[in-house]
Amino acid sequence: LMERKTYFDGVERTLKEACTFDENGAPLNPRGRTGMAERGLLGKWGPNYAADPIVTRFDPENPSKLQVVAIQRKDTGQWALPGGMVDAGENVSATVKREFTEEAGDFGSDKRQQSEFNAKVTELFSGGRVVYRGYVDDPRNTDNAWMETVAMHFHC
Repeated sequence: LMERKTYFDGVERTLKEACTFDENGAPLNPRGRTGMAERGLLGKWGPNYAADPIVTRFDPENPSKLQVVAIQRKDTGQWALPGGMVDAGENVSATVKREFTEEAGDFGSDKRQQSEFNAKVTELFSGGRVVYRGYVDDPRNTDNAWMETVAMHFHC
């Protein structure tokens, strides 16, 4: 656990270097106490990693307007970036592409449209740059587990 990486302040460090631990050996949230102990709804002690693609383009009909891809969450109805949790052993670039495809690219049984979308996504996600890496203020954060994300920008 102490050798896991954290980016809570944008700098890669081990939990041992960056955090303090309680008397039971659980990492303490670097942003302070939340009032909720242990892992809560999060899967891991310490940082839980997410990846968020920010996909933009200029409106073809009005090039002075910048557009961003957002999805409407099925569970809450709120609008969000189409990101999600990094799977064990998965790198961030694979996560942003997988999450974008899962959340923004469901064409049902239209295989032709799905194939065209997948090709465009592969091309788009071959680039991109990290615009933020670090702690996320998330309602699931606890005293011993918290969200960290890598937000990457892709422009088409």
